[in-house]
Amino acid sequence: MRLDTHRVKQYSILVVDYNDCCFADIYSDGEVDIRFKAHSEVPKKHKKGGQSAARFGRIRDSEITKWFKRIDYYLKEVPPNIHLGISFVYQKRFLKTLSTENKDKITKITKTEYADITGIYQYINKMGV
Repeated sequence: MRLDTHRVKQYSILVVDYNDCCFADIYSDGEVDIRFKAHSEVPKKHKKGGQSAARFGRIRDSEITKWFKRIDYYLKEVPPNIHLGISFVYQKRFLKTLSTENKDKITKITKTEYADITGIYQYINKMGV
């Protein structure tokens, strides 16, 4: 008996937070193929420091914007039909940073808590696919 090894890509998942991102293709046979993973250089929140705290906050905001622009650059080579998993805290800011071309590639947005391979599997479990 010959097994049919032909698989069809159903959709792609991108999970993002301020620290990591992971992009994977999901196939009809349940296979998950990681296309890229990246880690940001965004510093952690600064808790103490008086006047310095505000300065570190501005630096952190700037780094988050640079991080989201870097993800936008990665998405230029990706085909449409992307499912986005992102915390609602960053969703509006992330979508503002994306180019119109990349925004149009996103077909569904769901809240996720993780942004690595764990986030991909969490997204799949939430969708029930």
